[in-house]
Amino acid sequence: MPSLEFICPNCNKKDKITLMGESQGIFEKKCVDCRTVSELKIENNALIDIKSKIKKRNEIAKKVPADYKKYDFEKDKEIKQKDHFWVKVVTFLILTASVMGLVTGGSLYFAPEQFSDSEDIKIFLIVQNGTSYVDNAKILVDNQEINQTYSGNGSYNIFLKPGKYNIKVSAEKHKSSTMNVYIPPQDSEISLVDYSSGLEGINSFRFELEMGEGNVNLDENTYLKMLNWCPTLIILFSLIGVWGAWITYTLQSYKNAQIGAFFSIMAMGFLIIGPVLGIAALVLLPKIKKNFTGHFKK
Repeated sequence: MPSLEFICPNCNKKDKITLMGESQGIFEKKCVDCRTVSELKIENNALIDIKSKIKKRNEIAKKVPADYKKYDFEKDKEIKQKDHFWVKVVTFLILTASVMGLVTGGSLYFAPEQFSDSEDIKIFLIVQNGTSYVDNAKILVDNQEINQTYSGNGSYNIFLKPGKYNIKVSAEKHKSSTMNVYIPPQDSEISLVDYSSGLEGINSFRFELEMGEGNVNLDENTYLKMLNWCPTLIILFSLIGVWGAWITYTLQSYKNAQIGAFFSIMAMGFLIIGPVLGIAALVLLPKIKKNFTGHFKK
């Protein structure tokens, strides 16, 4: 099996080809250096001609179909600008609703102990023990005596402004009962059909006295419980909403953007305005879904 040496026409490096029982013909050989395929013409075990099979770049035909649609850079730019506009709108809605929530939560957190400019509200205190009404009760508000009127059937009337109070009711041969209450701003004449009873937990509070000595702490009214934990939750929901606004603006996650919009609603900013803005953001989010880095398909 004779071997023939040749010079690569592309890189001019020496190479060789081994003839496997053939003495003539056209053979192909790939250069070990430049990997160019050379075409060798051999007759009677002698190299007659050699040429590279690679065409020069300018010799390669580049055919573009006649119906090929050119890429419209201006149209693409216009679409991107439109999409970015809606991204800004949704981000603005979520952020505004969340900031309103922060303001609302902060105002509740720092709510005054008493609304000194409000009118006095008629408060009904129902005092009873396990078997009957108590008609000789003594009432202290924030550890101070207050004018009280007894109207029968264990019902006592006092007048207080909206705010937080500690009410203590005591009677002879009974344990005293203490209740922390929050009286919300309200119509000074608010009541049920039966005017003598008031609205339980709003301007009417029931005290169950036990026989014996000592003091019993009763549960806070619902409004005070809400005032204690609502501001913290509202601020937490608002912060999640702010995070969701950032996620939306940076187009990181469609799912997390939805979570942020949902919590901006729950933040109850300015009671009604914030939730309306959050709902609008939640409705508009699908409009920009395809722009997110990783959106979730249905």
